[in-house]
Amino acid sequence: MYELKSKVRYSESNSKSELTYHALLNYLQDSSTLHSEELGESGAQLLEQNMAWILSFWQICIEEMPKLSEDICVTTWPYQTRGLFGLRNFCMENGKGDKIVKANSIWVLVDPRTGRPIRITDEVSSHYPDEPMLEMDYCDRKIVIPEEYEEKTAIIVPNYFIDTNNHMNNAKYVMVAEEYLPESFQVKDIRVEYKTAAMQGDIIVPRVTIQGDAVTVVLVNESGKAYATVLFLGEA
Repeated sequence: MYELKSKVRYSESNSKSELTYHALLNYLQDSSTLHSEELGESGAQLLEQNMAWILSFWQICIEEMPKLSEDICVTTWPYQTRGLFGLRNFCMENGKGDKIVKANSIWVLVDPRTGRPIRITDEVSSHYPDEPMLEMDYCDRKIVIPEEYEEKTAIIVPNYFIDTNNHMNNAKYVMVAEEYLPESFQVKDIRVEYKTAAMQGDIIVPRVTIQGDAVTVVLVNESGKAYATVLFLGEA
């Protein structure tokens, strides 16, 4: 288990002085990156072996969002690393020790030269001993895409969206998608299914469907092929 302690900064807060969803995802993925570094399985070390972890799915359950200057502690641990997938839990606690965010994630080990999944070797899995699964309501990794949607103005992927994998960073898809949430919508659950990595200069067309307590944003290219699907569940 890895632990990352912090305090909600002004730069991470929205107009309601709460941690933004984008910043929340950054905390989660930063903690997993730092954990891998600590275990001796950094991204750079994996690349030397022609391997890389690619995020396939997020499920993030939000009890409450921490506020500006509030102490927070993010913990993360793998609970299954074998076959083609690495499964990892996350938990965020506030300063009082209350579990305010729980998350599940699914990662795929790929060959960065081809982008194809590869089986997890015994050597890689040995760095990630299984720990107990977090108690939470796990959902199916496949997000149902609505047939009807409203197509929004296309955006071009800027350079500052790109991470060390030369792809659009995982958190940026959620940042783009949350722009289409109704103003009064209170998010309780964020689910993201990643399909194809967007690159700098790619055109993303958002397809938005609002159905009561669910907002689905499918981010596609000009041909309609999905980069990612983001589902927000909550209260309208």
